[in-house]
Amino acid sequence: MSIEKISSNPNSFEQYREEYLTKVVDALYKDPDHPEKEPRSRSIIYVPYHGVSEHLQQNRPNIVFADRAGQEVVEAVAKADVIINIARGEEVVEAEIGHPDRNVKLPPESVANTDMVSDLYVRAMESGNTNVQVVHTGRMNNKTIAMATAMPILAESAGLNYEEVIHTSDAKIRQLVEEKQVDLNDLMHEVDTDPTMQDMQVCTRALRRIYEARHIDPDTASSSELTDALLDEYKNYPRISTSTLMKEQMLQSVAEKLRSEGKSEKEINEVVEKLDEFTDEEPDSVDTVTNFTNSIPMILSDKLIKNGYNADEVGAMSTEQKMELLADTEMTAVIVADIAHMPRVMWLADYLMPDNFKLVFVESRTDLDEETLQKSMEREERSFGLGNNWLSNQMGTRNPAKVGELADNAYWGKDSISNKEINDKLKNTTNLTK
Repeated sequence: MSIEKISSNPNSFEQYREEYLTKVVDALYKDPDHPEKEPRSRSIIYVPYHGVSEHLQQNRPNIVFADRAGQEVVEAVAKADVIINIARGEEVVEAEIGHPDRNVKLPPESVANTDMVSDLYVRAMESGNTNVQVVHTGRMNNKTIAMATAMPILAESAGLNYEEVIHTSDAKIRQLVEEKQVDLNDLMHEVDTDPTMQDMQVCTRALRRIYEARHIDPDTASSSELTDALLDEYKNYPRISTSTLMKEQMLQSVAEKLRSEGKSEKEINEVVEKLDEFTDEEPDSVDTVTNFTNSIPMILSDKLIKNGYNADEVGAMSTEQKMELLADTEMTAVIVADIAHMPRVMWLADYLMPDNFKLVFVESRTDLDEETLQKSMEREERSFGLGNNWLSNQMGTRNPAKVGELADNAYWGKDSISNKEINDKLKNTTNLTK
């Protein structure tokens, strides 16, 4: 089936998109771990929402360009082991009344991706593929890393456990902070100078980054200025994962689709319960690289357990062990992303996912105008160039476990510990109040 489409305008969005796609496709099948084996062999099906030129299709015979209704997609969905919903940022809004943790709105791209995933899941179920896993990726803007890392300090300032903070209203947190009167500058100095509190220095470094970005000197600012800046930073902090919101949207969307097809409420409930069981939420990631490095172990674990391995044993395995056990098992991953994001998603998936995976890329419809799409795609192209250099040249490996570790160190700091552990340590400190 022909999926050719290109504008007659030589300076159009379509032409730009085609040039960017060509650049990405040319970068596929690389292997810095084994350059002598390049190009690698992998089955790739690309399902663009907008068609691509016949020229691009003819010059890439190793990629199948398919229509959403084509037989290639029908067969892929029927065999899919996993459908991956790639998140695309988030918009922080005023929290729902009575639900201070719900202060995030999905952008149009994530909404469109989730609608497409819902449609593909229903098609999989109707084809008899009732065990397909669904993974919704999380997304955290890297500008919020400092606040995420400083959260245990906010918890201590309010006298709350770390887990309680996001479930407490902003007004209540401010009241608790004002009552407890923790001097944040004293706290930072105590953590920085006490050898027993070394693990918590990642929090004070994050807090200093917040103040630096706001041009505040902790040594000269008043205690109230420091507190107000931290609370204002927290006000713009996303407190619920996009993966949770996308899962909720998908469960509702699938139910509505089945209802529109005349299914009974009993049938609908059975499908939705099955979907809920086989849906995984990937932890919040800083970027699309960590979306994949966090998701791959979950996908491999799911497959091993479905193959009969003990869940506890699988949980104790490293990612490399899981990859080795499944190296000869052919798997299919259907990956959904929006038009602007898809080229980079395609490259990252091919780069990071084990070679036993067949990859099927399905673009969603966002209804954004071409000017907005092109600006988004231009940002993505810059990220693709940086990411290609970072992974291929600086990291020099495709191993998702190694890439994940290196990326986490780059974003969160080497030897970082969890916020819960930091919170527990802070609870044991003394002389923090005036």
